[in-house]
Amino acid sequence: MSLKELLDRFTLVSGLSMQETSRYLPIIEDCRAYFEERMRSELTESEKRRLTHACAVYAFYKISRIMQSEDFTSFKVGDVQFDLLSVRQNAESLWHEERENIRDIIDLNGGFAFRRVRV
Repeated sequence: MSLKELLDRFTLVSGLSMQETSRYLPIIEDCRAYFEERMRSELTESEKRRLTHACAVYAFYKISRIMQSEDFTSFKVGDVQFDLLSVRQNAESLWHEERENIRDIIDLNGGFAFRRVRV
C-alpha cells in the first residue's frame, strides 16, 4: 500500500489539508502497518484501491477518537467550522461501512477469543 496514495485518500476523507494531515502521520503509518499485516498477499489493483481507501477511513476514525479525548468540541480549518461530535459520528459510520466492504480481502477479526469448553 503506497503511503502517498493513502495520504491522498486520507485528505479526501478527512477534509484536512496535506499540511494539517502531517500532524497525524505516525497514526496513519500505524494504520497502514496494521492493514498490511492482515491483508492477503495477492490482491488485484481494484482490491488494493479498496483497501487503501478503507485504511484512510480507519485512520480518520482512529484520529477522530483521539480528538474525542481532547477538551475542545469544535475547530476551524480555513473558512470551515467543524463540530467534533458530528466528525466522530461520521468517522465511525464510515469505518463500519468500509469494514463490511473489505471483509473479503482482509481479516480484521483475527486474534484471541474466549470460548467455553465442555468437560
